[in-house]
Amino acid sequence: MIKPACNPGSRVRYRANIKLSKEQDQELNSSLSPVKQDIALHGALTASRNDVRVVELFAGAGGMGVGFLMAGDKKKCFRIIKSAEINPIYLRSLETNYKHFYNHSTKSIQDSIPNNFIPIDLTKKHDCQLVYESVKRADGVDLVIGGTPCQGFSQSNRSNWNAKNTYNQLVEYFIECSLELAPKAILLENVQGILWTPRSNKGKNKHKLTVVDYIARKFADAGYILFPAVLDAAWYGVPQHRNRFFLLALHQSLGYKVDSFGEWGAFPLPTHGAIGRYNYVTVKEAIASLPVVENGESRVVQEYDEPTQEQLNSNPFLQQMRQMASLDTIEGHIVSKQADYVIDRYRHIPAGGNWKNIRHMMTNYSDIENTHSNIYRRLRWDEPSITIGNYRKSMIIHPEQNRGLSLREASRLQSLPDWFTFCGTTDNSKGLGLAHKQQQLANTVSFLLTLAIARYILKL
Repeated sequence: MIKPACNPGSRVRYRANIKLSKEQDQELNSSLSPVKQDIALHGALTASRNDVRVVELFAGAGGMGVGFLMAGDKKKCFRIIKSAEINPIYLRSLETNYKHFYNHSTKSIQDSIPNNFIPIDLTKKHDCQLVYESVKRADGVDLVIGGTPCQGFSQSNRSNWNAKNTYNQLVEYFIECSLELAPKAILLENVQGILWTPRSNKGKNKHKLTVVDYIARKFADAGYILFPAVLDAAWYGVPQHRNRFFLLALHQSLGYKVDSFGEWGAFPLPTHGAIGRYNYVTVKEAIASLPVVENGESRVVQEYDEPTQEQLNSNPFLQQMRQMASLDTIEGHIVSKQADYVIDRYRHIPAGGNWKNIRHMMTNYSDIENTHSNIYRRLRWDEPSITIGNYRKSMIIHPEQNRGLSLREASRLQSLPDWFTFCGTTDNSKGLGLAHKQQQLANTVSFLLTLAIARYILKL
């Protein structure tokens, strides 16, 4: 499924929807041989030093970076020497989250987070130079991580699957900056659309080079061995089916070859679901402990009935969410105000249902048959969530309460711990209110998936 390849776009299996993905998982479960995945790992990344120096590009609000920071300990860990992010509000979220980790985690070491947080535009040579100077001061970089904005490759934005899309062109800057830094490893994350979006509009359709194949060629020419994968976050304990493309490039100087790894490539084996040893984490395990709130709830900080130790022991996911969080309070359990007619629609949709259950009420949709199946989807308590994009625009409904999801509920479904926050304002002035925070969340990488990958990379 994720064999190393110079043309990942033609070799990685696309996961179209939850139903087909379940069928693929059953097939994989029966075909995978019981081989220990870490049998060939020899610690090359930490052979000369115990801290792996990291640069992150297109860092967003810090979801990916936090996973790497939390993956280590005082003996062996990741140290983020520079975070490149252009949006000042995203950058403020990232800074807030990194400083919370640094001040509260028992795993933090000195200088494990950047010493300054300023907007960096990777399309500008001057800004790129700031990244290079930080690396020079740190005496080099071991790992570059990141994911360019995905709007140009997204399933929900198919009209933009073309080479001229501005977002798609940002991949060029990721490649250029990564290769200029010459790290030992590179980790790129994006949506699955990157597998088939053409890099150029020239040539016959069947011979067009895809964006991901172009990236792979560039990295392979620079001496990297490539491991592409489409991973479902639910495989790693995230209470959400979220399929994302990852490309891990290991420089040949690390001593690894294509056949150094098993069927799963240079990624950790799944721990949950049909392929893993644990059941998927459910929506109920993720959000049932949160207070009941109404449509339009605006209290940023609320009282929270802290789970007992017994409850935490029986719910490892909740235990992870509450680590380093403020006791007896919950932050960000706020809900967008929906119109009365929308709430009335919610009342008629059963658990697991969607807009098809209220087709007769969808009078404001001009072409109802082209509506995505996740629109007006009410979640089920007993299974992982559907993919959490911009959950307000999709009108995703709480499993039991007749309202949309809160920001904290959606954050938990992304497996972001309760101390993880999104900055902005309490209203929508200058576009920095709840809607802006919801978009930050939609762009964030699932924390527990990143954590699993980071822990595996630390062994390389």
